[in-house]
Amino acid sequence: MKLFLPNGFALDPTSETYSDDVMCIGQEAETNLYKFFEDHGVTRKHGSSVLKVLRELYRAGKLDLKIKAYYAHVYAGTICDPAPSQLNQILVIRG
Repeated sequence: MKLFLPNGFALDPTSETYSDDVMCIGQEAETNLYKFFEDHGVTRKHGSSVLKVLRELYRAGKLDLKIKAYYAHVYAGTICDPAPSQLNQILVIRG
């Protein structure tokens, strides 16, 4: 879902609004994901079917621009994520 946040994001687990921040960021990512699906003619939007579609799009190289933009945000520091840093480096550009 991080791929669908075009402006990056910042999460601070010590913040009093952390839960609300996670929800807002998640809703933004979900909205952008559905827009991406619409642009690619995908109608499935629930559970495992979303993962299946994302895998297909990834294998076809349709997520390459999103992956490049995500890494640009990581390297520029516009993503502040409390997840372990090795999880930010798991995507490979397919194209």
